[in-house]
Amino acid sequence: MKQILFFLIASFLTTVSQLFAESPPAVEGHKAFMEGLQEIQADALEFKGAKSASKSRTLSPVVSRFKGWFIDVTEKAKSSKLDEVDVVEGISLASKSRASSAWQFVETEKGYVVRSAGGKYKGWIIVIDDSAKTRPEGPNLTVTPALRLAKSATANSYWKPTLTKQGLVLEAMSGKYKGWVWDFGGGDPSHEESGRQVAVNVLLAEKVVAGSYFAVKAAE
Repeated sequence: MKQILFFLIASFLTTVSQLFAESPPAVEGHKAFMEGLQEIQADALEFKGAKSASKSRTLSPVVSRFKGWFIDVTEKAKSSKLDEVDVVEGISLASKSRASSAWQFVETEKGYVVRSAGGKYKGWIIVIDDSAKTRPEGPNLTVTPALRLAKSATANSYWKPTLTKQGLVLEAMSGKYKGWVWDFGGGDPSHEESGRQVAVNVLLAEKVVAGSYFAVKAAE
């Protein structure tokens, strides 16, 4: 009886894990969107392994009080090391767009790199710190504050972008949090930095939720 119960529990957990890891369904315009990111060819890029890259884009949530805010990095970012690479912790949402709100999608054989296109950390890329701990976000979701901005590529630097009806979803392609997606803490507080509100609340979530969808626009 115990063996049967163990088998059923293991099967259930495997099914749930696979469900969480599934990519969201792409909208009909996904292919055209991806082709639209190939604006700069490899010979014009200073990024090892790059096949192409986009021009600068902004990414903004499409729901909650943070709707229309911009993926950015706080002025209070904390410095550390990850895989012997300089990183900062503090990827945020900002109420107003600045140079640091611009990002570039770089196509590689391993997936896409999301690279800062302006500001203090221009050229740095968004990576995952596998040592970050998880926490519950409400009763039905687990998240982790694992995103870092790194000076160069680390073990887990690559993303799978999927354009859906609701917006763009960015899914981790490797590491402990493979299959997890960008999200943000919808109830987290914000503070003022240089004339705008900033919330240090960008996360990875175990499955696609409302906060996983982002609007992508050309940076002004």
